[in-house]
Amino acid sequence: MRPKILVVQNAEWEAPGLIALHATAAGVSLVTVELFRKTPGALPGHFDALEKGEYLSVVSLGSPSTAYLPEANPDHRDLVRLFKLVRKRKVPSFNICYSMQLFSIVHGGKVVKNPAGKEVGFLEVLPTNEGKSDPVLGPVGAHKTLQWHGDVVEELPPGAVRLAFSKTTKNQMAVLDGIHYLLQSDGQAATPSMVRNWMKRDGKWATQGTGTNASDFLREAVENEAYLRNTFLRLFGNFLALALAPPS
Repeated sequence: MRPKILVVQNAEWEAPGLIALHATAAGVSLVTVELFRKTPGALPGHFDALEKGEYLSVVSLGSPSTAYLPEANPDHRDLVRLFKLVRKRKVPSFNICYSMQLFSIVHGGKVVKNPAGKEVGFLEVLPTNEGKSDPVLGPVGAHKTLQWHGDVVEELPPGAVRLAFSKTTKNQMAVLDGIHYLLQSDGQAATPSMVRNWMKRDGKWATQGTGTNASDFLREAVENEAYLRNTFLRLFGNFLALALAPPS
């Protein structure tokens, strides 16, 4: 039986993207819960399978919601239960943007509006000393990737290890318990087709007050497509290898 990953998709346009590409190549099945469809009980319906160890890992994606405002997301309570469950059951997880923020809050961290303003564009992520030796980030090192956020994790959960930072975001990447990866960036969406779709659906927010030009943004996605794609595939591939490794 092929190993399975549970993917949580919060927004219609924030799909798995390159994650799906790598999973297919690696022979891993994705089971995607599309929360934006508002199907009652969609996420809790997978909790029993998680308890039984039927999922190799959990990948949780971004959202336009605000992590520190529970009322902003009708699925807030279910996501809180999910993040508590994956840690309790020691299921490796890969949490992106909004999901990084909410995962951090659930486990004792703090999220705020970025004092430096929105971080939007293809920007550099730099590893800390701990990041340089991390099995997921270390082999990739410093890299450019897609940023699309206005909030940041101000304080990581107790015990989390800070792995990377950027010019305006001190906690770009971290890991908790050695298996729960927290990424502020949206590298899975750094393809021309997804950037075009994100600009169509959320471009007003992304360009307002950031000096970002939609045409220039898309041109950069096209010109650097191979680099951006391969960089993220290496990063996610390293995580997948960690999740697939037999327990020590």
